[in-house]
Amino acid sequence: MLLRCFLLLIFVAFLMEKKAQAQTDPVEEDSLMQYELGEIVIEGGTEQARRSVATLQKVSLAGIAQADAGSVDRVMRLIPAAHVQTNSRGETLVYLRNAGERQVALFFDGALLNVPWDNRVDLSLVPADVVGGITVAKGVPSVLYGTNVLGGVLNLTSRTLENTGSFTQAAGMLGTQGATQGRFTHLGRTERVGYTLSAGYTERDGLALPGEAELPFSQPGDDLRTNTDQQLLSLFGQVTYQFDGGAQIGVSLLRLDGEKGVAPESHVDPEQSRVRFWRYPTWHTTMAIINGQIPLGNRGALVRGAAWGSRFEQTISQFDSVVYEALIEEQDDQDDTFGTRLTLLQPAGPGELRLALNALTSRHRQLNVEFDADVAMPGETLTFRQHVWSAGAEYSWRPEGAVELVLGASLDGLATPNTGDKPARDPQVDYGVTSGLIYDLDEAWNLRASLGRKVRFPTMRELFGEALGRFLVNPDLKAESSLLAEVGLGHEGESFSGEAVVFLSRTFDTIDQRSVEVPSEDRPRRQRVNLDGSRVAGVEVGGTARPARGWTVDGNVTWTHVRAFEDDATVRLVEKPEWVGAVTLTRNHPSGVAAMLQTVFTGRAYGLDDDNVFVPLPTSLVVNARLSYLFIRGRFATELFARVNNATDDLTLPQLGLPGPGREFHVGLEVAF
Repeated sequence: MLLRCFLLLIFVAFLMEKKAQAQTDPVEEDSLMQYELGEIVIEGGTEQARRSVATLQKVSLAGIAQADAGSVDRVMRLIPAAHVQTNSRGETLVYLRNAGERQVALFFDGALLNVPWDNRVDLSLVPADVVGGITVAKGVPSVLYGTNVLGGVLNLTSRTLENTGSFTQAAGMLGTQGATQGRFTHLGRTERVGYTLSAGYTERDGLALPGEAELPFSQPGDDLRTNTDQQLLSLFGQVTYQFDGGAQIGVSLLRLDGEKGVAPESHVDPEQSRVRFWRYPTWHTTMAIINGQIPLGNRGALVRGAAWGSRFEQTISQFDSVVYEALIEEQDDQDDTFGTRLTLLQPAGPGELRLALNALTSRHRQLNVEFDADVAMPGETLTFRQHVWSAGAEYSWRPEGAVELVLGASLDGLATPNTGDKPARDPQVDYGVTSGLIYDLDEAWNLRASLGRKVRFPTMRELFGEALGRFLVNPDLKAESSLLAEVGLGHEGESFSGEAVVFLSRTFDTIDQRSVEVPSEDRPRRQRVNLDGSRVAGVEVGGTARPARGWTVDGNVTWTHVRAFEDDATVRLVEKPEWVGAVTLTRNHPSGVAAMLQTVFTGRAYGLDDDNVFVPLPTSLVVNARLSYLFIRGRFATELFARVNNATDDLTLPQLGLPGPGREFHVGLEVAF
């Protein structure tokens, strides 16, 4: 496996060396249907300062569409240095450069898209069909994003049209394991008004079980992974209005309805360990977003902002065994969140001043219901509330020449005025720092370096959640803070673009888990604790090359060395792969035939068993392939496609007892006009 990692690294480096020899054919349009993306509030600035000292990467709509994914978790695998993992709660999460839990922030059209109780969202229940593009910020993110971003930022933007007219698309897909997917999207734009309407539905009987999976417990069948069925319905609408003078306002509504099972941890005996026999019979998200921008005067100043409100509802049902018949306990959650983001971008001298205010307030209500012989015995409804805020300033100085300097700072805070049946906590206040330099070596090459400090406050679930008796609470958890640094060398050209980045993250008071024996109980519990700290050092290399007309090669590989500090020694952190990488080869033929071959590699990582012993997890090399035919006649375009995921049925094991999906086949049809 190390040899494969080394060859992957050499391959990407080879692409970078080939820049001078690459052919100079004009950049071709992708054969997939193209749309312009409306990004009202996220990154950006005036003409004087549009670059970032952080690592910025983008996944285009063409890349999202080519993944043929019903949810965004599978799209996240396209991001360099990303590790996607489904935990024992059934939540699919993404980690950038082996960042810790809850350190990556997710935004949608300028609004924070997560459940603040836990500061994360299950990506397997976020539909891919409403997303028009993804922008990723790694390293030292701007103060514009607020707090809790020390592991990076993911910006999801909805699909819009840039030019006047209309566009309609309908697509359907069928696959093995009962996979069904359908979606409909209609986009329109007049001189002043733009609108988007989208609806989608996905369903599956379960995930394919890899052939080499060794699951001695809680896995009665050998075809589908136990209890991994899922349904998801999504509805999205957006209207934007363009005023004279450049002002713009948009209103978006998003509704998600899901239901799913949770795969049990099948490496342990449920008679000896606490295994989650869970289902989510209810999973609802309703979100309203208002965002816009207003130019101020004639000096180039710009105010951007977003305000949103959301309600999240879920029910967790816990059963007594893998049969999933006898219900023993339920937890009903309801989260109401209101948030705002305001930024002022003001030209100032030879640069730009950026002021940012981020704030949200959320309330979490929780009701636990125990069952005795099917008789419900509800407990007390507990209410938790938190306020999170960040105020920051950043100045980008770009004098005449090839140098740009960025300096910024923020003040961040957390208050938990309501703590349910747990002890009260004092508010926490901390700070963040951003600094960086960009130097243009020539028109194509640039060198950048950044250094900063970011903070991540513990979530209410980390502080007060018991997970239906699985966890012991630790209300004394401290906030995590990280010193972040990176140096990058990048190239932008018509036939090749790429970057190599060396990065370092030194985190203090790292929040992790340990297994705890409770004297009065026969099975251990988990508890979150602060470690002395941790360190992640690594190298990320990636690039896109077009070696010949119609051919595209995307490659990336990331190596990290992850260690925690404990008792004056260093120890491993769980489930942090040493290597992650991917290579995607795409061929678009003028006849309309297109082919894609993709490999995704995950290197060595370690899990932690109930005895607090590190157990090595296997490496994996997943191969995906796609073949399509695009027929265009006038305004009508039809695409037929077939794809296979994990063609070799390789075992992926990001966490003990929870393997990733095995081999899957899909066929689909897409019509656009």
